Amino acid sequence: MNEVGAVILAGGMGTRFHGQKQFFRLWGKELWRHVYDKMCQLIPKEQIVVVGVDVTGGETRSRSVMIGLDLLKPCSKVLLVEAARPLVTVDQLQALIDCNGDSITFVAPCVDTIIMKDKTYLNRKDCFRMQTPQAFNYDLLKKAYESGKYLDMTDETRVLFEEYGIKPTFLEGGENLFKVTYPKDIAFIENYFDNKNI
Repeated sequence: MNEVGAVILAGGMGTRFHGQKQFFRLWGKELWRHVYDKMCQLIPKEQIVVVGVDVTGGETRSRSVMIGLDLLKPCSKVLLVEAARPLVTVDQLQALIDCNGDSITFVAPCVDTIIMKDKTYLNRKDCFRMQTPQAFNYDLLKKAYESGKYLDMTDETRVLFEEYGIKPTFLEGGENLFKVTYPKDIAFIENYFDNKNI
């Protein structure tokens, strides 16, 4: 069994981006390719599945993850990486590989006041913003998804928590893990980040 595999999520329709952002060219390279090329520096390409490129993605994020897990060669740890976060660094991917734990995620402090839709407040000092990429015990994540209970989740740490009570291990994230969601986000990246240092 391989130690580490990776599923790159590049199958979204990009409704808010008004197009499939994973194929938008940033600094001469499609977003998904930025992520893939970095991942290839750490693990063999045979252990990487790009959902949306190698195979058609699912109707939801969860279904895309399930497709990727099914195609991936069995491994001990699986990294889930989003094409929409093209500024992830090789060092951050390596940190996920090196970290022990069944559920590992990057987090960043909350800097804004957090208010619930019912107009109650949360103390931002007690909260983190979760960021991807993340890493998981492959067998546990695959088994949880095979239960059929998690068809439309926004985050796999929640899947492992709901299924097994496993709380995630935190790694310090960064502003480079910014997620491309809207067209204006491309201009933000180009204006505030140096592609030579990513």
